[in-house]
Amino acid sequence: MQNPSAFSSSVSRREAFRALAMTAGAFAFPSLLLPRLASAEEAKAAPTPVAPPALKTISLADRLTVITGAGGNVAVFTGEDGTVVVDAGVPAAAIGLIGEVSKLSKTPAATLINTHWHFDHTGGNDAFSRGGARIIAHANCRVRVSTDQVVEFLDMKAPASPKGAWPASTFTGEMSVHANGEEIHLTGVAPAHTDGDILVLFPKVNVLHMGDLYFNGSYPFIDYSSRGWIGGLVVGAEKALSLTDASTKIIPGHGPIATQDDLKGYLAFLKTAHERLAKFQKEGKTVDEVIAALPMKDYDDKLGKGFMPPDKFLRCTYTGLLRHG
Repeated sequence: MQNPSAFSSSVSRREAFRALAMTAGAFAFPSLLLPRLASAEEAKAAPTPVAPPALKTISLADRLTVITGAGGNVAVFTGEDGTVVVDAGVPAAAIGLIGEVSKLSKTPAATLINTHWHFDHTGGNDAFSRGGARIIAHANCRVRVSTDQVVEFLDMKAPASPKGAWPASTFTGEMSVHANGEEIHLTGVAPAHTDGDILVLFPKVNVLHMGDLYFNGSYPFIDYSSRGWIGGLVVGAEKALSLTDASTKIIPGHGPIATQDDLKGYLAFLKTAHERLAKFQKEGKTVDEVIAALPMKDYDDKLGKGFMPPDKFLRCTYTGLLRHG
């Protein structure tokens, strides 16, 4: 098994997402994206779907495996009570992802947990549901999956998923899932990456799945169209840190497996970004003025080479801060 630090590209959901082909599946946020976001006009000129992504697995703990390459990182927890899967990748990866899960367990997934609504985490929902999985998510995740959405920063429309892809069980605060000798803790957080993010903790094996509350090794994407904002991301990361210890293995939404120290460093970055951008907000600076000031240049070499280059990160994050008020 292999622990990759990069992710394969993917294809989008339904016709409205064919625009992602130009960026090799940009909404899946892999680290091998083109260095810039294509315009809508460029994307329409290149609608040819790419091949399904190559998937890779790593055994992270007893009966808990991570599958990468499907879009967001996917966790698979097996046992006699039925397989529990966290996140479902992009639509193009669904068949391959279910195939990988079948290699790990003799029975199909009984439970699928979505960390949030973005289609690189819910794209396989319908396929898993048809196989018998019950989908659990934050209440706002169900709202967004079941209705047409717009990801404004990417200038993309996200049509409602088929009914089979909608979460059947929802919550807003906390919820427990009892399976395979674990009491899996699900914790909702206030709007952060979106307004429907959750943390998924496997306490006995000491593994935490953070979804897109954590982009490990790159600038995060904060979807202000879904009420996400940098201050909320700070609070979400603080909550996540409180659930860990020095031995916890942390699964980010994108990027390699992390440690508590890695998460501490990410949280420090988020706090710094929030503080610096909030100062510009108080001064009444425009988005272009903030970008020109290069306020995060000391982080650019480390975090600015992924899906969100420095200027895109600042434009998206500062716009979200202004929208939040």
